[in-house]
Amino acid sequence: MMAQEFICKGMQLLQIGAGYYGMQLMRCALVSLGVFVLVWSLRKTFCKNHVFLKGALWSLFLPVLFVGKMKFFYEHMVGVMLFTWLPQTFLNHIWIYGLYFLGVFVSMALLFTRRRKLQKMVANMEKRTVRSSLHPGSPKLFQGCAAVYVTKTPVTPFSIGLFRPKIVVPQVILEEYDEEEIQIILLHEQVHIWRGHLWIHFLWDLLRAFLWVNPLLHLGTKFLREDMEEVCDRVTIQRSGRTSYAYGRLLIKSMRFLQAEKEAFNMYAAFMGNEEYQDIRRRMTQIARYKPYKRIALTSMLFAVFLGVAGMVLGIENVSFDRCNENDSMLVYAFDVESNQSRLLAQDDNVDKEAFRTNGLHKMTSYDKSLHKMISYDDSYVYVKREAFEDFLHKKNAFGEIFIVFGGFYKLPGFVGRGYSCCYEAGSEEEVVRISYDRQADDNWMLTLIKMM
Repeated sequence: MMAQEFICKGMQLLQIGAGYYGMQLMRCALVSLGVFVLVWSLRKTFCKNHVFLKGALWSLFLPVLFVGKMKFFYEHMVGVMLFTWLPQTFLNHIWIYGLYFLGVFVSMALLFTRRRKLQKMVANMEKRTVRSSLHPGSPKLFQGCAAVYVTKTPVTPFSIGLFRPKIVVPQVILEEYDEEEIQIILLHEQVHIWRGHLWIHFLWDLLRAFLWVNPLLHLGTKFLREDMEEVCDRVTIQRSGRTSYAYGRLLIKSMRFLQAEKEAFNMYAAFMGNEEYQDIRRRMTQIARYKPYKRIALTSMLFAVFLGVAGMVLGIENVSFDRCNENDSMLVYAFDVESNQSRLLAQDDNVDKEAFRTNGLHKMTSYDKSLHKMISYDDSYVYVKREAFEDFLHKKNAFGEIFIVFGGFYKLPGFVGRGYSCCYEAGSEEEVVRISYDRQADDNWMLTLIKMM
């Protein structure tokens, strides 16, 4: 019996978790639609010719993962209408959130399976050592010799691995290119690693997996990689000490040699080798516009972007509900034993429920701001001002057993929590009636896990 009860509570906990996180991710996905439109518009207009700024725009998606618990979705009419009605409706069909997380699981599985398969392929390739830097201004970390993995497949050079990056170069490049050209290609891949592009692509894939219902994010993968390539092109040209003309010629040469590249490698390639004319033209145009940049200015811009994103995350957290929120609400209801029915008499809450009532998301029989004036409590007792409370009951035409529900916690307004209750008995002569209640249920392991999630 204990095992059956444990399994039942475990299933209940999974349902609560699915609803709690699924509702947040659903809102994040809805918000990401607007963020994608903003990023796409800016990269096509204001940031079109500002390569580094265009690449930094994609960092705006990081704060999106933190918006799920914003108070805006509960306390503002626009937030309720645009971002809350759909997730709140799905709470009545919790299986929908189960399907949502199934989609997340499948997306994650495909992501890691594909990466793992590629890593195994690279591990079986021939390993060679070549010179990796030709310019004194290149990062010291990459000067000297570099180990590369050689493949006979005519794919574009690419780098893979988050903690132990590996550079893969097709054999045809090592055989047909001169030493200077090979060094520029390796420098390009080293810049990808040094600039953290492998981590950026990995985080973007995770974002796509968690918010997979937003199709624009999958479309945005192509644009993100284009922008990262433009950033890498510009850094490589400056650090190689060669002209943009020489770099552009090398790019065209690479495309000519590597026409038979495989789709499985495209997402990791440095030189993308796009066959479509417009993509080639776009990249060559940016290379032709190359102008030397000041490293101190670039570092300052990246630091400002970091501070901006961190500030946005902290700001969002500051206007969001906590993981576990103290419940200040209080309600009184009457229970008729004969009819086995209860009637809500009043509810007192510090949160304005007008938006919920207007949109049908939160319904109540009555809304009374006076309960806290008549009722208070501490860790052991509830204190009721007898005369005022019984006058209140008389006006409400209350009969049967009277229950007072108060305190406790909630995860999100209207979703998961617990409170305490006590029964009020008339007939006392005290000016303030003191009623004891039990808090031992707080030790319940399931409630502890719910508070932590």
